[in-house]
Amino acid sequence: MLPFAEAVRERVLVCDGAMGTMLYSRGVFINKSFDAMNLTQAPLVEAVHQEYVLAGADIIETNTFGANRIKLASFGLADRLHDINVAGAQIARRAAGDRAYVAGAIGPLGIRIE
Repeated sequence: MLPFAEAVRERVLVCDGAMGTMLYSRGVFINKSFDAMNLTQAPLVEAVHQEYVLAGADIIETNTFGANRIKLASFGLADRLHDINVAGAQIARRAAGDRAYVAGAIGPLGIRIE
């Protein structure tokens, strides 16, 4: 695989799709922390990543969109922040192998900032 900066200069890279949507389609309801699944259902998260790689994604995002202290606190998981994020990166790297790049997903806090 080319270094990322070189690959971007050479061609348009295709990113994966929505991890949450894919997990929901597999029966995980929206009242669950999709990010916590990095610890509790890593094989399922990895399978979704692998499907995106097999479909031709050049870049897959970690399953960490909602893995921030504020959002995780609503699930009683603020103390697992580090573990969830590390596991998310490890799972994505394993699924990507040498076939795709991995980007860290960072989403909103889930609260209004006034």
